[in-house]
Amino acid sequence: LPVWSSETGWSALQPTRSIAWAFADAARASYGAGLPDAQIDLAALARLDSVWAARGDTFNGVFDQNLTVWDALGQIARVGRAVPFLQGGIVRIVRDEPRAVPVALFSTRNIVRNSLKIQYVMPGDATADAVTVEYFNPKSWKPDEVTVALAGSKETKPARLKLFGCTDKLQAMREGKYIAAANRYRRRIVTFRTELEGLIPTYGDLVAISHDMPQWGTSG
Repeated sequence: LPVWSSETGWSALQPTRSIAWAFADAARASYGAGLPDAQIDLAALARLDSVWAARGDTFNGVFDQNLTVWDALGQIARVGRAVPFLQGGIVRIVRDEPRAVPVALFSTRNIVRNSLKIQYVMPGDATADAVTVEYFNPKSWKPDEVTVALAGSKETKPARLKLFGCTDKLQAMREGKYIAAANRYRRRIVTFRTELEGLIPTYGDLVAISHDMPQWGTSG
């Protein structure tokens, strides 16, 4: 695939296992969406490419069935713990990763009155306590699977995840633990309505909320 750089632009075709440039190829190529570079967030892909390379996350998949371009983009991004989204006519990608600086602040001043809702999703008897990840084993050239769980889990009710394009057991284990951690700790859903300030953050951004109902912060 061609590889993009902010200094030199696109390279000639070369072997690559990069998630970023597989994603870009699906968006640019004639057998994909056929989009011009102006409609792809190449700067974000270049940044994520360095993150994925440092982690050892790669994409090695063959699309041998008919499916939509958006489904293909989603499968490629999923290997890198990311999702695609459209904004302003541009195909963008965001990875689920820690963020330290909020891009917007919301308080009783700019949250629509009585719109703040907090939902706690309680675990039940059917809640998965482990994750079985299916990946492609490069040694046997057959699908393989590994089950991972967080500390203290009994691993009696594993959820299943098929990670298309993953050919590394360690990468599959990392993504499985990520899903298990999200299932255990992400059980508080906060929703609210706002006005023009809602155009400041984009998908995946960190925002700060101060409100007197849950007694978060101090505002007046």
